[in-house]
Amino acid sequence: MTTSSGQSNKSKTEGNIKKLIEKYYPKAKFIGFIDGIGWYVRPGDLKRMVSAFDEVFIFHPDEIERFKYYLNQELKK
Repeated sequence: MTTSSGQSNKSKTEGNIKKLIEKYYPKAKFIGFIDGIGWYVRPGDLKRMVSAFDEVFIFHPDEIERFKYYLNQELKK
């Protein structure tokens, strides 16, 4: 479980990580998995978090299938 301040810190950290990835690994994709209802009551942090990722998934069977498809497509490039 993440506290409210923890969620805020995590969303800021992901943005900083995104900048580092872009600087040192410009061809890399930053993929995120979001879970937990707590993000829905913190829409600002959720938006900041999601905007850091190139692609976002949740832990739902349909999304896991979409993730598998995404990986297959990326590996073909």
